[in-house]
Amino acid sequence: GLANIQEHLRHLPISANDRVLDVGCGSGSMARLIARSFPQAKVVGVDLREQYLEFAKARARDEGIQNLTFRHGDVFALPFADASFDVVWTKYLLQWVKEPKGALAELKRVTKPGGFVVSCDYVGFAIEHRPAASEFDRQVRELMAALVDCNIGRKVSPFMMSLGFQDVHVEMETDTLFTVIGSIDAERRWNWEKQFQAARPHLIQIVESELDTDRLIDRFLAHYDDPATCSFTALYFTRGRVS
Repeated sequence: GLANIQEHLRHLPISANDRVLDVGCGSGSMARLIARSFPQAKVVGVDLREQYLEFAKARARDEGIQNLTFRHGDVFALPFADASFDVVWTKYLLQWVKEPKGALAELKRVTKPGGFVVSCDYVGFAIEHRPAASEFDRQVRELMAALVDCNIGRKVSPFMMSLGFQDVHVEMETDTLFTVIGSIDAERRWNWEKQFQAARPHLIQIVESELDTDRLIDRFLAHYDDPATCSFTALYFTRGRVS
């Protein structure tokens, strides 16, 4: 939700007239928030998916945001010169890429000396459920691990250190979307339903059975519906300075 996104601003060391890059901007919600919150900054959102960029551009136009532009680009080959930005931000991106360290190296390349790269990532994404039957726990962990790196947040700091970032710092907090104590509310359940709807073709390839896939999805949602269960996901905000 917007409130959760707005909280992310406190992790961004943005000053007036800074150039800020949002990598993997998706629908542009964070890029628009940054641009509105720092009207003197110049903000650029970049994403590989054209359909997201078209939506992001339309929303920015509708909101009359003047200090925001969007570009098509790959995180491993960003369409910008070296040392182009004061702050580079990415959220929920590194869990999807095959070479997250290489992606961080590219973020570093486009960051000015003295500038910062900030990455927001999950730890324990969709795999920490209590109480849970051992078979269900095993299935969920195997399935999620085949889709994403569920614990990428713990790896970003050592990656940054090995890449020569200075003053590497991490803050940890509860993710409010996927941490649910007791029965899940309708809005967050709807979000899971949409996630599974999008991921279902990939899940079927992994599980190798439509029926077993749908049974696992139903079991997963039943866990969240159960008032006696808890699920936990953390967010790690990792920041490194480019020397």
